[in-house]
Amino acid sequence: MEPTSTTASSDAKQDGQRFYHAQPNSYQLIFNLSSDEMECIAHLDVHQGGTPPSSDQIMAFLATDGISIGVSDDAVAQLLVQALPGRSATYRVAAGQPPLPGEDGRLEYTFCPLEPPPPDSNKDTDDADGAIDFRSVQQFINVDADQEIGRIIPPSNGTGGKTVRGKPVPPPPGKPLQLKLGKNVRIAGDDDSLLIAEIHGRVKLDGDTIHVVEEYVVDGDVDFAVGNIRFNGFVEVRGDVLDGFQINASKGLKITGNVGNCRLISPGNIEFCGMDGQGKGSILCGGNITANFIHESAIECSGTLQINIELINSNVRTRGAVYAGMLSGGSCIALEGIDVKKVGAPSGVKTKLHAGTDYHDLERLQELFAQLEVLHESISQAKEMDALNRLTAEKQRLTSSIVEVRKRRPPNANPKVNVRNRLYEGVTVQVGGSVEEFTAQLEGPLSLIENSAEGGLRQVALSELSVHADEVERAYLDDQQRRLAEQAAAQEAERAAAEADEAQQPEAGTDNQDTQPADP
Repeated sequence: MEPTSTTASSDAKQDGQRFYHAQPNSYQLIFNLSSDEMECIAHLDVHQGGTPPSSDQIMAFLATDGISIGVSDDAVAQLLVQALPGRSATYRVAAGQPPLPGEDGRLEYTFCPLEPPPPDSNKDTDDADGAIDFRSVQQFINVDADQEIGRIIPPSNGTGGKTVRGKPVPPPPGKPLQLKLGKNVRIAGDDDSLLIAEIHGRVKLDGDTIHVVEEYVVDGDVDFAVGNIRFNGFVEVRGDVLDGFQINASKGLKITGNVGNCRLISPGNIEFCGMDGQGKGSILCGGNITANFIHESAIECSGTLQINIELINSNVRTRGAVYAGMLSGGSCIALEGIDVKKVGAPSGVKTKLHAGTDYHDLERLQELFAQLEVLHESISQAKEMDALNRLTAEKQRLTSSIVEVRKRRPPNANPKVNVRNRLYEGVTVQVGGSVEEFTAQLEGPLSLIENSAEGGLRQVALSELSVHADEVERAYLDDQQRRLAEQAAAQEAERAAAEADEAQQPEAGTDNQDTQPADP
C-alpha cells in the first residue's frame, strides 16, 4: 500500500543543494544537487520492512524540486531495483545539458595542402587497391604570385546549455586566431580575411607567422619520409636523393649528395654531386647542369653541362655546350660545342659526339624521314593516277621540309669538338654536316671542325669553345692562302732569278771572246 503522506525539506551546502523526501518508518530520499546544478544524485534508503516510493512519486519529487532537465527514467528504475527493504542505493538521476564551446578562429586554406603527384611519377603497385604512390607525401602548399592562400575564419559563439533546473549556461566563446603576416603575404577582402601570396613559392607557417618563401630545404635525404618534391621555387637537398623519387623545382635545384635512379626537373640550374641513373634516371633542365659525374642517364638541357670527372653511357641533348673530364659511351648532342679531356675508352666503346646542331632539329628530321619512308611505301603501292599525284606532291613537301631543317643554323651553333688529351677508337664525331668514325687513337690537344673546302673533319690547334668554329676555319683558310701566296711568290722569285741568270750567260760569253788576244 502506497504511503499517504511524506515530509520534504531542503538545505544548502558548500557544494550544492540537498532536498529531503521521507515517509516515516518507510524510506528516506535525498537529492544532492551539484554546485553548478549540472547533475542530481539521488540517494534512497529503504527501512527494514518499509516500502520504497514508486517511480512516479520520484518523478513528482524531482519536479517539485525544480529538476526537470536531463532526468533519466532508466536511472530512476535502477535506483528502485537496488534500494530493497533494509538497503540503500545511489544513482545519478538527472544531468544538465553542457554548453558547446565556440570553435576557435582558424586559417582555412583555399586548396588542400596535399598536392597530387606529377603525372609521370613512379608508383609502387598494390595488387588489392591498384596503383598507390607511396612517394607522394608532399605536405606544403605551392602558390603563385597574387594567388589566394586562404581565409581567416573568425571564432564562433558556441551553443548554450541548461542546468537540471533549467537555468541557461552560456558557452565559452572560441578564441580568435593569432596570426601574423610574414614575408611575401598581404591581407585583402572587405573584412580583411583573405591572405594573398605576393610571389611564387610555398606557404610556410612558422609559429604564429605565415610566410611565402622561395626556398625549400630538405635537411637530409629525399626518401619515403620526404617523398616527391614539386615546388614553385628553389630546392636544396642536404643529402642524397634515393632511387625512384623525383624533384621538380621551378627556380633551381641543388643537391649536396648523390642522385640515384631519379627524375630531376627544373627550368633553372641544377647542381649535384653525382648521378647513377641505372639506365632509367633522367634530367630535364632549363638552365645549366653542374656535377662531378653522371652515369647511365638521359639528359635534356637548355644550357651548359659542366661534368668535372666523367659522363658515362648517357644520352645528352643540350642547346648549350658540354664540358667533361671523360665522355665515354652513349651519345652527346651539343649546339654550342663539346670540350672533353678524354673521349671514348681503350676498349673501343661506341661513343657518338654531335656538335653544332640543335637536337630539336635532329628530332624533327627523324620524324620527317619516318614520314618519307611511309610515303615511299604508299607510292609504290598506288594504282590510281590521282592518288599517285597526291602522294608525289606530299613527297615534294616533305623533301622541302627536310632541306629547310638541314639548312637551319642557330646563331649560337658551334660545330666544334675539343679533345684536350686523347680520343680513342670507336668514337664517331659529327660537326655540322660532316661526320667521321675514328678507327685509331688520336692524341690531343686539338680541335675538330668541319672542312669547308674538301669535306670531312679538319684537325686544328686547340682553341677554346668561345672561339667559334667558323672563325677557326676562316683563320685556317686565310693562313693557307697566305702560305700559298708566299710559296707562289717565292717560286716566282726563284723563276725570275733563274731567267735572269740564263739571260746573263750568253752576254758573258761574248765579252770573253771579244777581249781575248789574237793568236800570233
